[in-house]
Amino acid sequence: MKRLINIGIFLFIFALYFFTFLMIYDNFRERKLNSQAKNALELFEKKIEVKKEDEIPTNYGTSVSYAGYTILGRIEIPAINFNSVILKEQTYAAMNIGTIKSYGVELNEYGGFVISGHNFRGRNQFFYPIRYLKNGSKIYITDVIGRRLEYTVYSVSRYVDPTDTSYLSWFDSYHVTLVTCEDGGKSRIVVSAKVE
Repeated sequence: MKRLINIGIFLFIFALYFFTFLMIYDNFRERKLNSQAKNALELFEKKIEVKKEDEIPTNYGTSVSYAGYTILGRIEIPAINFNSVILKEQTYAAMNIGTIKSYGVELNEYGGFVISGHNFRGRNQFFYPIRYLKNGSKIYITDVIGRRLEYTVYSVSRYVDPTDTSYLSWFDSYHVTLVTCEDGGKSRIVVSAKVE
C-alpha cells in the first residue's frame, strides 16, 4: 500500500512538472509569434513609403525580406482591428508570422488575388475574426511599391466546403478574397471585397 502511495505521489509531481513545462512553453511560443509578427510589420512600414492616389510609384524594384520570407505587403482591417504583413511563401510556418498570398495576380493589380491566414495563432484569434465582417466593411492593402487600395466587402460566406475552390478565379475588377478555416478545418470562411 505504501508503494502505491509513493507511485501516486510521484505521478502527481511528474504531472505537475509536465503541465508547468507546457504552460511555460506555450507562453514562450506565444511571445515569439507575436514578436515575429510585430517585427515583420515594423520592417515593412520602415521600408515602404505609402504613395498618394495620384502619385506614380517609383520604387518598383523594392523587395522586403524578413527571417527568410518575402513580404509582399500589408493588410489592415479596421473593423476587426487586424493589421498584418502579407508573405509570398505559402507555408504553415509563414502563416505563423502573417498572412500569405495564396493565389492570383500581384497585390493591388486588376484581376484578383487571395489572402489566407491561420484562424488562430497561438492562443489568440488571428484571421478568424474575418467572420464578423459585414457588407461595406473596408480592407486596406498596401503593396511593396507603396500603393494602398481600399477594398469594400460585398460577401461573407461561412461553412464553405474545403473542396469548393470557386473563389480561385479571375475577376473583372481590383478584387481580394480572404480565406481562413473554421469548424476544426472542416470548412472555410470566405470574404470577398473589391475596389469601388
